[in-house]
Amino acid sequence: MKSILSTCVQDSKRLLTNALFWVLTATLAVIVLVVDLALPKELASGGIATLTWNAPADAAFGTPAQSEEALREAVREGDSIGFVFGEDGLTIVHPGFSEKSLNIYVLELMRGGFAPVEVESLDAQAKEIPFNQRLTPIFICFEALMVGFILGGALMLAEKQDGTVRVLRVSPFSVSRYILAKTLLFSLIGTLYASLICLLTVGFSINWAIFLPLSFFGTAVFTMIGLAYSSPFRDMSGWFFSMVVLLSVNMLPVISYSSPAFTPFWMRLIPSYPILMAYRASMFGGSVDWGYTIAAICAWGAVSFALARIFVARKHLKGAGV
Repeated sequence: MKSILSTCVQDSKRLLTNALFWVLTATLAVIVLVVDLALPKELASGGIATLTWNAPADAAFGTPAQSEEALREAVREGDSIGFVFGEDGLTIVHPGFSEKSLNIYVLELMRGGFAPVEVESLDAQAKEIPFNQRLTPIFICFEALMVGFILGGALMLAEKQDGTVRVLRVSPFSVSRYILAKTLLFSLIGTLYASLICLLTVGFSINWAIFLPLSFFGTAVFTMIGLAYSSPFRDMSGWFFSMVVLLSVNMLPVISYSSPAFTPFWMRLIPSYPILMAYRASMFGGSVDWGYTIAAICAWGAVSFALARIFVARKHLKGAGV
């Protein structure tokens, strides 16, 4: 344990001279400023005006247009939807809505002719989230938790370039201790970054009992994946550009976060998916499949450690002990 802590201290000192560390730290500050100052808490509801032409006297919706041409001109400008009543029935004039949107819109406008509408919430714990805070779980998952993936790889490349790796290969320091030291350091940094972003944007009123372990073990998973991925590389250019592709794939769960109806099976296999969804529940309330979340994080933890052991031993610390 003493050797692991000593390595963490040495790596911490090396981080202070690494440009990527300061870039990520500055990014944290920018994220907080964007969420708190740039993004609005509520989106302006500039709604779509409803116009009618030749509507029957008992029509309970819409504003009569001066003429059918005036109605069509208003719709053409994109801020209105028109209902033209004629001998052949009702014609809906719209600026390009989907059929699904039109059906919902018509049902909402004409609901007076149907049975009373009741609203039932399937998630009693969920609460309304201010617009500027909706992106906070995404920022935390793909900025704070990625420090180990990015900086861990950067430190490995620095070790190769300055010859430190040759000393590590002949030292009694084992591969497992090397991985644990890197993982512990960046898990603590990732948890600190995540907590700072959350405190400065959302506040204290979150489920810290879930948030903190989720940040720690989530960062640990991505750190070990980053160690395994970075081991074969010897220069910054090839490592950085290929890393962007991998991070892009890892960000695909943002689609399901924004549109929960689109959650194919393969999306749930991406390591960031359970972490992102659990972040939303811990920060804003709501239900989440904790059995799946815990099982997925544990499975990815085991897989990432095994991959890190294999690649670090074969590509980075050749000949080092287990």
